[in-house]
Amino acid sequence: MNVNLHNGVDMRKGIAKVSTEVRREQIRQATFNIIANQGVKGLTISAIAEKVGVSEANLYRHFKNKKEILAHAVESIGEGLLQNLRSVKNTKVADPVKKLKRLFRLHLEYIEANEGIPRFVFSEELHKGNPDLRNKLLDAINTYAREIELLIKQGQEGGTINKGIDTHAFAFSMIGMIQISTMMWSLNDFSSSLVLDGMGLWDSFEKCMAVKK
Repeated sequence: MNVNLHNGVDMRKGIAKVSTEVRREQIRQATFNIIANQGVKGLTISAIAEKVGVSEANLYRHFKNKKEILAHAVESIGEGLLQNLRSVKNTKVADPVKKLKRLFRLHLEYIEANEGIPRFVFSEELHKGNPDLRNKLLDAINTYAREIELLIKQGQEGGTINKGIDTHAFAFSMIGMIQISTMMWSLNDFSSSLVLDGMGLWDSFEKCMAVKK
């Protein structure tokens, strides 16, 4: 049977039947939106259902409980970072330094578009309340850091990055610059541009990586 779908919605006889993939994405977005405004403590099944515009029973068709929703949120953060990496790797730009700068900016843009991420990442729920979520996020960050380290090594091999620097330390320094920028942005209640503030740190970082002449 052919089904006429428009943006995941079944248009037969005016019935709005949203696909599972679209609904899960709506739930993810609602989750981060609620966390951005109310913190993790304000995240309830009823609040998410209301934000999405569905019944709690409908929401339970996609996730068993809040813990599963938070696990999906963590997975989406990791996937977002890896998607940025794929985008940078597939670019025609060959210079690893320019790739790193592009990745740095994409990371900032990703967080700025998802205000709930920093308040979730820095929350007690993630640090103490749920070891499984914490470990899942740690795995994602470590995978991301290793990929950054590979880009730095490519720059060293190509002669655009100082061979004397510690690639592991610089990979985590790059992530650390994003984290401190994000923390300040969150503490200031998202009142400034995270991208502009964060990119202000890049030039100094790039100079530290530069080949000494």
